[in-house]
Amino acid sequence: MKGLFSAAAFALVLHSAGFAHAVEEASEPTPAQVRTAAEAFDRGREAYKTDDYVEAAEQFESADANAPSAAALELAIRARDKAGQLDRAATLAALALARHPDDPNIQKIAPAIVERAKTELFELELKCNEACDVTVGGKIAPGRRATDRRVFLAPGHYNVRAGWPGDRSSSKSVDGNKGEAGTLEFNAPEAVAAAAPVAAPVVQPPSDKPADEGAQAKSGKLPPTVFWVGVGLTGALTATTIWSGVDTKNNPGADRVREACSSVDASGAHSTECDSLYNEGRDKQKRTNLLLGVSAGVGVATAVVGAFFTDWGGSKKPAAREAKKSRLKGFSVQPWVSIGSGASVGALGRF
Repeated sequence: MKGLFSAAAFALVLHSAGFAHAVEEASEPTPAQVRTAAEAFDRGREAYKTDDYVEAAEQFESADANAPSAAALELAIRARDKAGQLDRAATLAALALARHPDDPNIQKIAPAIVERAKTELFELELKCNEACDVTVGGKIAPGRRATDRRVFLAPGHYNVRAGWPGDRSSSKSVDGNKGEAGTLEFNAPEAVAAAAPVAAPVVQPPSDKPADEGAQAKSGKLPPTVFWVGVGLTGALTATTIWSGVDTKNNPGADRVREACSSVDASGAHSTECDSLYNEGRDKQKRTNLLLGVSAGVGVATAVVGAFFTDWGGSKKPAAREAKKSRLKGFSVQPWVSIGSGASVGALGRF
């Protein structure tokens, strides 16, 4: 077809034809948009070759939407006209005449299509005080956001909606008859300032404490759990010390050491076994003595913690604490420690 050309020349056409008419919001397409437009243009050309005019028109319109050009718009008009969609073809033709009044290819096809549409369709002029997008019957009108545009519609009733940035819109309805023309004007609503976020009230979870207990006071002392952990640790160390003492006594044992060391060789030296058993017994004795000292130290520390640094009475308010004392009147707990043949620690209760 005359005027149909390769997408390889698309960027050159964009540069020579200009990007937008004064009635539209002009913004230079990004490199990514130019690439997308070229790819859509190429798909439109292939669809046009196979007489799939609706698909071709959609691809050419997509190319023009991404990077406006007279070439893409011209081919979209031709494809819509061949598909029998005079309303869309005439709307695109009106857009092309407004945006590219000096393009020779546009002048060859657009005026004739517009004149034919004026006799067969309803011509509607749309005006916005700020550049707007427009939908007619739920379908977006072609072209970028503009203040003035013309659309051609089959006779009938239509809802027309104009939209602006900031989620602003305005709607009107219109009834159109064949061969007639009408106008709708839209004013952009005032932009609504974003409301400051309102902090949600902080809701405290309900307390399951009895009303008479109230908040607990800080006593600065340790809980009884610390004392009982010390008791357990002391007991474990004491048991280990006892085992070490029994092991020292029996392995190798004094009798076995004396027996091994009772004889000497010609040089007067003891046998190797004598030295080995003696050293083994001495090391185990040192281990036992060390365990005994650690057990005694932990036991003393536990007793001191229990006697002076443990909060045995709890840390509740005086009223609640006194109530508890009245229930446990006559009962007392006292920690004790004993260091003799091993350290011992515990607690005594009395009614």
